[in-house]
Amino acid sequence: MTPLLLPTPDTDAEFARITAALTRRGFLGGSAAALSMFALAGCSSGDAGGGADGETRTVQTHYGPVDVPVDPQRIVAVSYNTPWQLQAVGAQPVATLDYSAYIDQFTPAQQKFIDGLSSVGVFLEVNREAVVAAAPDLIVGDAYEIDEDMFRELSKIAPTAVYSGSNRSDWRTVAEGVADAVNKGSALTSNREKYQAMQERIRTEYSAQLRGNRWAQVAIGGSEGLFSILYPTGVTGAMLADLDVTRGEFIPDLNPSTGFEAFPFEQLEMLRDVTVVIYPKQPDGTDSAGMKSIFANPLWSRIPAIASGQSFGISTQVTDYGTAINWLSELESGALEALS
Repeated sequence: MTPLLLPTPDTDAEFARITAALTRRGFLGGSAAALSMFALAGCSSGDAGGGADGETRTVQTHYGPVDVPVDPQRIVAVSYNTPWQLQAVGAQPVATLDYSAYIDQFTPAQQKFIDGLSSVGVFLEVNREAVVAAAPDLIVGDAYEIDEDMFRELSKIAPTAVYSGSNRSDWRTVAEGVADAVNKGSALTSNREKYQAMQERIRTEYSAQLRGNRWAQVAIGGSEGLFSILYPTGVTGAMLADLDVTRGEFIPDLNPSTGFEAFPFEQLEMLRDVTVVIYPKQPDGTDSAGMKSIFANPLWSRIPAIASGQSFGISTQVTDYGTAINWLSELESGALEALS
């Protein structure tokens, strides 16, 4: 599940537990509440500088307006992607979730960023007492993991800013909300402008490669004998679609709220006209055991992209504009330059 920005489950049972928990919390679909709240995004004040101790500003969140410190000093991140969204805008938390079970899914820079920080629980299980012990002046996270009951509990400890997007591919809204909560809007804006400029340059400079090939994004399927197709409703699926690529003609035209759809290996034949395949690599650049099992299937070698050596792995996991820039950079240097 690496391309979905979630912990990679070690067993089918763990995969089922994570999926069930996320479904209960509305992770697998947008909500009218989220849409209405984010219509208000940008109504809070911008970067306001340091300010005196105790000075606050109001930000709009998934659960309504929240008064947060102008210059938070003890930020606690209570959702899986939040630390990397803080890292991208230069904000340092004092506590995060415990990532030890998934530490090899992160880059050396990410591992260094959270090294030595206090732990406030694990994925989907925030430890309230640990949050209290961290003495936060601001708590930040996303509504996919922090439901309203947990939000209320955390809000008793410190101002809590929780965000969600309109669907699974909408990492932008969450990253922008987190940046606003910690008063780092200027850094976010700079990253966004760099990303948009890079996206437009690639779309223009490599238009022939993007439109002249038939593309597919393939990932593990979550259990043995399955592979997944990543769709524009997912994070990197949306990024590739934004470049106006031509998708394989025989890939089912689906709109999964998860951003991916799993199929049995026998259906690899749906890629029979695909000339470029993109797939996720591990952060260290190696292929996961799940991807290797897909590669070993005889039907894989019959795909035109594989036969011609035009399959490309990308190791960046996208959580914010900074990592989105890195993902585009890998796409350009690994795939688009090779196709030129």
